[in-house]
Amino acid sequence: MNINNYIGLNHNYGELDCITLIKFFYEHELGISFDLPDYCKSKRWMYTFTEQELNSWICKYAIKTTLTSAQNYDLIAFKSKNNMINHFAMFLAPASILHVEESSISKIETLSDYWIDSIYAVYRHEQLV
Repeated sequence: MNINNYIGLNHNYGELDCITLIKFFYEHELGISFDLPDYCKSKRWMYTFTEQELNSWICKYAIKTTLTSAQNYDLIAFKSKNNMINHFAMFLAPASILHVEESSISKIETLSDYWIDSIYAVYRHEQLV
């Protein structure tokens, strides 16, 4: 795996955002393909994408796991303080995430208390089980 190919990429909704970054990694590094949920390709996506839509989409491809059981390449969904799904990242052992935020570049960051406190759920693709 060449994780460096996924670092330093500019965020652009619908082309390279937090979920498409993970999709690209899965396809190119793991040979795993999955469809993305239908979401607004702008900052408004988090106001229109519900927990129900996330759960409906993710159950087609993955199983829920726990952070204490997380393995490389697990998907982490994060929530805002108002409990809206607002970000996705890919877990990298022992305690980092690969992600890209709005107006930023993709990076590997420590899974700090800030991120841990914002976790909605952790998922493992069925082909990685």
